[in-house]
Amino acid sequence: MPAKKSSQVATQSQISIHNGSSDDHDDDDDHILEDDANIRQMVCASIQYILVHSSKLQVIKRLEWINTVLRPMAYDGRKYFPSVHKHVVRILNDTFGYKLVFDEKHDGYVVVNALTKGPLEHRPLANSNQYSKYALLMIIVTCLKRAGGEMASVDFWGILGETFSIRNDESTRLSINQHKIFGDVQKLIKTDFVKEGYLIFEQAKDFTGDTPTQTVKLGFRAQQEFPDETVEKFIEKIDDYGIESDKEDENENNAMDEDN
Repeated sequence: MPAKKSSQVATQSQISIHNGSSDDHDDDDDHILEDDANIRQMVCASIQYILVHSSKLQVIKRLEWINTVLRPMAYDGRKYFPSVHKHVVRILNDTFGYKLVFDEKHDGYVVVNALTKGPLEHRPLANSNQYSKYALLMIIVTCLKRAGGEMASVDFWGILGETFSIRNDESTRLSINQHKIFGDVQKLIKTDFVKEGYLIFEQAKDFTGDTPTQTVKLGFRAQQEFPDETVEKFIEKIDDYGIESDKEDENENNAMDEDN
């Protein structure tokens, strides 16, 4: 879904504000929003700020939100943040169908599509020309989920090498790194997916004197956008095409061992 223009975002935000709220919301907060034009402006500006940043899949830092949006509009932006945050969460959910999820590690927020239709629709502002990129991400996330959320780097690249001929060797020549489907796949996996919060490459501590090992883990955004039930549905679709999962192979081997 393409990003909405700032004017469209502001209009929809103001419509939601002036239309009132559901019974689930505090009347006092609604009256404050109706009576205080300054807070209304801060809410509208905050929604625009969030949607623009979420289209780039960036973590929306709480302090940057306050300093960039609220502080220029009020002397003490922190004072207004709790009220503005509450209304922003409500409007994003009711008007746009998005959830604002707090990432404690980075003291910021990510935006997740609350209107779940399938694994590629969790991303709020993804468009069709990005589907090959996120199809690869879906496979990577599924592998990591089945491995308990992390795996050794050598196993991670081994799976990608066998499946897509993607190997962990980055050349200084850009043409060599170009994958026929995913483009600059090294940058995509090691830089883009990491920066966007989907993957974490972590160097394991070396206490034995051996060569340090690297692990690959699921990032915060991946955990939010790809819940377990979505991954299971994805695996079921793979099974429908006759691709056996590791779990089935393991069960068959166990049965053979029992027979023997």
